[in-house]
Amino acid sequence: MNGILIICAASNTPDGELSHQALDRLLAACQFLKNNPSFQILCSGGFGEHFNRSDYPHAQLMQNFLLEQGVSYESFIEFVQGESLLEDIQLTKRLLSKYLPDVVVVISSDYQIERVRLSFELYCQYPGIIFIEAKSSIFEEELERLKRQEAQGINRLRMMLNAR
Repeated sequence: MNGILIICAASNTPDGELSHQALDRLLAACQFLKNNPSFQILCSGGFGEHFNRSDYPHAQLMQNFLLEQGVSYESFIEFVQGESLLEDIQLTKRLLSKYLPDVVVVISSDYQIERVRLSFELYCQYPGIIFIEAKSSIFEEELERLKRQEAQGINRLRMMLNAR
């Protein structure tokens, strides 16, 4: 089977330290890859004021972490280096057209997975996409704030889907 695992970007510090959300997603990816070692990996995330002001694209920082965990360099395909989730998805659509995987698995945080799913539905209608939630390890107050923020984005996306 020809499969691609997409790990959604999160954030990192200006010196390149990955956020808890990024680490949660990467640990979920490691768990997935233990049972699905033939999947190719697509790391996402470039640079942006709100998530990465380091010297390296976020995707590179994620790849470095996975390599340190023993993931083979040959497992990786090109990076997607957008400045937002929407841009990452649009760039991902092009790569899926190039690689034509049978199955696509997308990993994002539990609080964000619905917005990711709706965004893929709107901007990357590729068959056979499976979404996996990475359990968040952040403090409850921060998690609740992020859930409220995501709800606003979800409502906008649902309105766009209904207008189609």
